[in-house]
Amino acid sequence: MKQIRKFLQLTLADQLLLSQAMIVLALMTLGLKIRPWMTLQRTLLKLANRRARFTLAQRPSAQRIAWAIRVASWYVPRAACLPQALAAQLLFIHNGYPADLQIGAARNEDGKFEAHAWVTSASGVVVGRLHDLDRFVPLAPIEKEV
Repeated sequence: MKQIRKFLQLTLADQLLLSQAMIVLALMTLGLKIRPWMTLQRTLLKLANRRARFTLAQRPSAQRIAWAIRVASWYVPRAACLPQALAAQLLFIHNGYPADLQIGAARNEDGKFEAHAWVTSASGVVVGRLHDLDRFVPLAPIEKEV
C-alpha cells in the first residue's frame, strides 16, 4: 500500500515514465529468456531509433530515465544488470539521448568469472554504476546495426 501511495504522489510525467520503465524492463527480462541478447538488442535499437512523439521540452531528463530504471528494477523480478541496461538503452535512445551498452568481465576474490552490464551516455555511467566498476574489463564494443 505504501508503494501505491508513493506512486500516486509522483507527478503524472513521472508516473508515466516509471510505468513505461517497468513495462520495458519486464519485457527485456522476459525477452532475454526467449531470444539471444544480441538479437534482442538489435531489434530494440531499431525500435528506439523511431522518433518519440514527445517534443524536446516534454521528454524526460536523462537523470529521470535512469531513476525510473533503478526504481523499476526493485519491482520487476529477475531484472538483473543486462535487462536493466537494455531497457535503459532503449529509453535513452528513444528519447533522443546517446546511450551505449557495455558489458565487462572480471574475476571475484574466489577467482570466479563475473560479468556486468551498464549504460554510458554523455554524462558517463547512467545505469549499472558499481562502486568497483573499474575492475570489470569492457568487452569489445558491439556494432550497432540500425
